[in-house]
Amino acid sequence: MYGSKRVAVRDLNPHILCALCGGYLIQATTVIECLHSFCRSCIVNFLETSKVCPICDAQIHKTRPLLNIRPDQTLQSLVYKLVPGLFQDEMRRRREFHATLSES
Repeated sequence: MYGSKRVAVRDLNPHILCALCGGYLIQATTVIECLHSFCRSCIVNFLETSKVCPICDAQIHKTRPLLNIRPDQTLQSLVYKLVPGLFQDEMRRRREFHATLSES
């Protein structure tokens, strides 16, 4: 049998951090063309002014780049498993955000 090896979360951080905001991926979204992943809100905001991947400059789509990004639930599940409390923190932030919207 193969021996198991423990991997520190810090060694995985480059793969589970958003290159745009620097935080852990929230609503992980992957660019189909190059497979780079970002937080959904980060990549959507970035694509309002650009049509290329912010990491490798691959053209995402000439006119409608949002057609070529996809939610990556597998990656998001890994992030939530690797970073204890992140899911709960995100759900709390969303509840607070929606509460402020209903107060307006």
